[in-house]
Amino acid sequence: MGGLKSKIKVTYWTMLFATLAISGIPGLSGFFSKDEILWKSFSSPHGNVIFWIIGVVTAGLTAFYMFRLIFMTFFGKARYDKHTAEHLHESPKNMLFALVSLAVLSIAGGWIGIPAALGGSNQFERFLEPVFARGEALTRGNVVSHAHSTEYLLMAFSVILVLAFIYFAYLCYVKRPELATNLRQRMSGLHKVIYNKYYVDEIYAALVVKPIVNISLFLWKVFDVAIIDGIVNGLASTIKSFSASGKLIQTGYLRNYALMFVGGAIVILAYFLAMR
Repeated sequence: MGGLKSKIKVTYWTMLFATLAISGIPGLSGFFSKDEILWKSFSSPHGNVIFWIIGVVTAGLTAFYMFRLIFMTFFGKARYDKHTAEHLHESPKNMLFALVSLAVLSIAGGWIGIPAALGGSNQFERFLEPVFARGEALTRGNVVSHAHSTEYLLMAFSVILVLAFIYFAYLCYVKRPELATNLRQRMSGLHKVIYNKYYVDEIYAALVVKPIVNISLFLWKVFDVAIIDGIVNGLASTIKSFSASGKLIQTGYLRNYALMFVGGAIVILAYFLAMR
């Protein structure tokens, strides 16, 4: 909507703290969880620098799109009409209480998970140790030891990258909005692919949905209607034809029944006479 910073201040500040946390800004809860994931993806027995690169780039993209949300919602010119402006207001107090509580946890929630490299004991690290005790026993001999300096270096790089992505979002959506438009035009092919969600829906529809629909139509129109219904309806039509012929003898008139009785008797007598 744009320009909401001064309209809903509590919502803005709580969302800003949450966005800073999820972006991995040092000191906030998201920083410690992000750093733990990135460090383990690099240093664990099953880790690899490729996994770390994927993780750190993803962290940067997270910071970019979250601050894009912040800048486009709360900064810049308002993109709403007068009627909407008259109805702008903060959420009810019970909602604001929840937002503020989450914002406080976004700030301080990670302090009980400070890693050893930063002088903490990371009380969360061993929380699920009983569940994974057997797995840890099997891999304990494969643990790779790294110096804290390596962790500091990777940590610093990830923070710098995140800050760079935040600044890039600021350039694109606050300071130089035309930059995003120019990039979209210059990279129209990539933009089209991403805008269409990598065509996952179209691929899924072509490979999964359409075949299932076509098979279902075949089973309905050919197997169900033509074969199953054909057999059942054909049997019913045959029985109906026999019934139509048989009902002719059930006229309800006594003279017809007497005639049939006499006719039958004559046929039987003729049979016996012919057999002599």
